[in-house]
Amino acid sequence: MDENRYREWLALWEKDALYWVPCNDDDIDPTRQVSIIYDDWGRIEQRVERLLSGSVLAQDPKPRMRRTVSNIEIEDGAGDEIATRSNFTLVLAKGGTQQLWAGRTFHKLRRVPPSFKIFYKKVMLVNADQEMPLLQFLI
Repeated sequence: MDENRYREWLALWEKDALYWVPCNDDDIDPTRQVSIIYDDWGRIEQRVERLLSGSVLAQDPKPRMRRTVSNIEIEDGAGDEIATRSNFTLVLAKGGTQQLWAGRTFHKLRRVPPSFKIFYKKVMLVNADQEMPLLQFLI
């Protein structure tokens, strides 16, 4: 995503995927509470198409982004599935400003030979309970 390779990123996802960014610290029920992002695969695909369309004014010119992923933990799941947890820091620079995002990401992956595909991603932002600027990028 940092390289704007959105179609390649989209190809990493299963069609039954869920991408969730809660708006607080709690492990709430996203079907009953507000979330920053709560997307199925179709909505993820729409986000990618919108980013590629050139119609997102906040992406013109494209911001420079770089993330660092650390403290990666992998655990066995059921059958062909595994779960991962990691911490991240994301820096976004655009128009003379810089934003810093940080949090913990949970992935669930399914073996789809010859590799794995994402079918669940939850991002717990450190500042999830604070006022958010418009997210015109993918966390």
